[in-house]
Amino acid sequence: MTAPLVGAVGVIGAGAVGQSVAMLLAAGGWCESVRIVSRTGLSVQALVTDLEDMCQVTASSVRAVHVTDAGQLVSCEAVVVCPRGDFTNTARTDIRMAGLNANGPVIAGLARKLAHYQGLVVMVTNPVDVLTRLFAEVSGCPHVYGVGSNTDTARYRLALAQVLRVPVEDVEGHVIGEHGDQAVVCASATRVNGRPVEVPVGQIHRELADRPARINAGLGRTRCGPAGAVIAALRAGLGLDDTVVELSVNHERRWMGIPLRFTAGRPTVCLPRLDAAEARQLVAADDKLRDAYEPLARLHVPVRPSWKEKTAVTRTATHIATAAQAVTVTSNTPVVTEWALRYFGPWWNAASTTADDGPQVIADVNPARVTEIAQHIADHAHDEAVYANSTMHIDRDDDGTVAASQPDDKLVYRAEPDGGPLRIYGCEDVPIALAAARLAREVVRGKLLADGWSILHASAVVRDGRTVLTLGDKGAGKTTTALLLARAGWQLLANDRVFIRREDNRLRVLPWPSAAAIGLGLLDALDWYDQVRERVQRGEQLHPTQHQKVTDALHSGSRTPLWNESGKELKPQFFPDQLHSWLGLTLVTEGHAARILFPKITPGTEPALLDEDRSVGADDFFTAGTEDRYPDVFGLLPADLPGTQPLLELLGDLPRNVLALGHDVKANTDFLAQVTGPTA
Repeated sequence: MTAPLVGAVGVIGAGAVGQSVAMLLAAGGWCESVRIVSRTGLSVQALVTDLEDMCQVTASSVRAVHVTDAGQLVSCEAVVVCPRGDFTNTARTDIRMAGLNANGPVIAGLARKLAHYQGLVVMVTNPVDVLTRLFAEVSGCPHVYGVGSNTDTARYRLALAQVLRVPVEDVEGHVIGEHGDQAVVCASATRVNGRPVEVPVGQIHRELADRPARINAGLGRTRCGPAGAVIAALRAGLGLDDTVVELSVNHERRWMGIPLRFTAGRPTVCLPRLDAAEARQLVAADDKLRDAYEPLARLHVPVRPSWKEKTAVTRTATHIATAAQAVTVTSNTPVVTEWALRYFGPWWNAASTTADDGPQVIADVNPARVTEIAQHIADHAHDEAVYANSTMHIDRDDDGTVAASQPDDKLVYRAEPDGGPLRIYGCEDVPIALAAARLAREVVRGKLLADGWSILHASAVVRDGRTVLTLGDKGAGKTTTALLLARAGWQLLANDRVFIRREDNRLRVLPWPSAAAIGLGLLDALDWYDQVRERVQRGEQLHPTQHQKVTDALHSGSRTPLWNESGKELKPQFFPDQLHSWLGLTLVTEGHAARILFPKITPGTEPALLDEDRSVGADDFFTAGTEDRYPDVFGLLPADLPGTQPLLELLGDLPRNVLALGHDVKANTDFLAQVTGPTA
């Protein structure tokens, strides 16, 4: 069996054209796999099953794969975009343009998912010339082409051959401009057997309009012709065929169909000569397409510097340190380093710097590197893990270098052995900033663990250096207890986990910087809901890991707790600095453990001490084996973690209370103030 010429080709949309394209790809045998995604998963599952049957019957080696999200197509060599919005087309003229308002948002959303994808993109969705431009300008993808004029050209040659009663192979001619009512028939440059001919342009225009109408009347949708045009564009753009294809592309700031001569995948414009009337028609088509595009651009195209402009700025750096351990984050965009300042500053020590000594996390906007590394990993056997709730593909070289990709986030990583730099590449500022903050924290975490620190699952507040630790299972009330005490004058050290180490006969405690999750019900109970909602309505942003349902609830004024399918509560997510600027809490950078609380929250319960003996156990510590969100993919943690027994002994000597709390905020606060009074 002949090896496939290219790897994976993605298809977005499982309608008439999507089905036909997928079938031609599967039957063609020149690609390794066809990966299909659609808004309706049921249709994709059916199509993949049907294609599997066909490939088995025809002995095709092409694999049909159901993909659940368009962002996962970033490792494909080409992507075909052919979804259709939900609308009924009742137009009698400008039929293709009628889908503009319905299809525009769909294409813009897909463009954001595939931002800076470096492979070949073939647009099919109508109005194809406008939406090709929209996809290209929203996504920043460099190789975006729209089919349409290629189908028109094929129909033109067929129609003229029939009128002149000559073989279609003898006809040379093009249709350019709009794929629609203002298509330009290049009659003056048309040749039959190399000689000029008289072209009945009016009759040809009528046939160009009637031909798809006849297909639609009988089949409901045109499918085979556009699918054939897609295959021609794919093979030309991927360097499989040297040929001329009429495609919509940006030429001299005009987005419309023109002939492109492809040689080894590289296009060259080869516009035919136009007479004066045809040139005027082309200008009119350009004006029409521009007028249709401008309202879409105002809605969907972000006003932002290009990637090239971003890479030209001076590199910036943020130095992050706590307990004599440090890391430096550097980037080609200040968004990343400013994010690190904001994220680590309130709890650790973070400052802008020009030095790059010591461990480094280098986090750059570089779409080309994203595609290169993601493709390398996809082409080799690799491991998988879930890191920060996202699937990560991992490739480990013999020299200890680790490469990883997160296709859903369009992020890639490269970690060098023996403490070398950890590099992160992405397509957009914010995902890179999130990843850089996570991994900078992991670098410091590894150094702290190597220096004898452990991680305890606890919230913590501090007063006069004395730290109250609150422990318990999920939902026990760790965050609630810490926030109640913080509202009552304590300083907030952490809301979920802390670093802890024995120093002399005391237990020193450091914060674990992270976004703080506070449920809608708790926000309401603590009288913070209205002020948070007001800020969100003014356009201020909470942490981007927050679920959209939470943001929607804040906009609508809903205070009802939200839950996902697995039963986990969806909560507002606050940047560390917002705990102070939005909620008025004071944050602190360290303390020494002085008391331990084990709360149990039960609705209707009066606050009280419980006659139970609960102590800190080994299960209250995070270890490499129990880490549920940040597995040690890049080998940043020491092989031998510090033992917890010395800590358990000192923790066992601290005053501790098991207590019941209800939902009465004032009663709970008064009771906690009493319990956490001066400690010897």
